Amino acid sequence: MAFNSKEEETYQGDERTLLKIVGDSAVLDGKFKISQAIDIDCELKGKLTVDGKLTILQNGRVNADVKTIEAEIIGKYEGNMEATGNVEIKETGIVIGNVKTDSLIINQGGVFSGNVSRMTEGPVVQRKNDSAEKMQEDLEEVPEDTQENETEEKDKMQEDLEEVPEDTQENETEEKDKYELYGYNQDSNEQEEDSLNL
Repeated sequence: MAFNSKEEETYQGDERTLLKIVGDSAVLDGKFKISQAIDIDCELKGKLTVDGKLTILQNGRVNADVKTIEAEIIGKYEGNMEATGNVEIKETGIVIGNVKTDSLIINQGGVFSGNVSRMTEGPVVQRKNDSAEKMQEDLEEVPEDTQENETEEKDKMQEDLEEVPEDTQENETEEKDKYELYGYNQDSNEQEEDSLNL
C-alpha cells in the first residue's frame, strides 16, 4: 500500500512528491494539512485538511474529520466531511457519517449511510418557500364549480356501481346449471382439492 501526497496534472507548477510510503500496509494517525491533493491507499485516522482533491483509493480506509474542496471515495470513509466542491462515491466506495456539500454523487454500487447537508442553505430555503407558497395559492384558486362537479361525478359513479344488470345475474345462474347438468359440483370439487392439499 502507498500513501502519496502529490500535485496532479490539473494544478499549475512543478509536480513534486512530498511523502511516499511503500509497503504492504501503513497506519497514520494525527493532523494532516495538504496544500493541493492527496491519494490515500492505506489506513488514516485523525483530522485532514486538503486544499484540493482527496482521493481514497481501493485499499484506503479513512476515519477522520475532513475539510476539502473535492473528494473521490473508492475505498472506505468514516467521519464528518465538509467539501466545497463535489463529493463522489464510486462503485466500490463506502461512506459512513455526515457529509456537508452542495454536490454529492453516488455511483451505482456505492454506499452512503449517514446525513448529508448543503453548504449553501440560504437560497435553497427561499426557493422551497417560494414554491410552497405558489402551490398554496394554486390550491386556493380552484373554482368552486369544479368541486361541485367532482361531487356530482362521484355520486353518479356510486349509482352506477349499485345498479347491477339483471342479465349478469341470469348468466351466473346459467353457468351453475351447466355444471350441475354434467354432474360437476363446483363446491364439492373445491372441497376435494382442499383435502388433497392437506
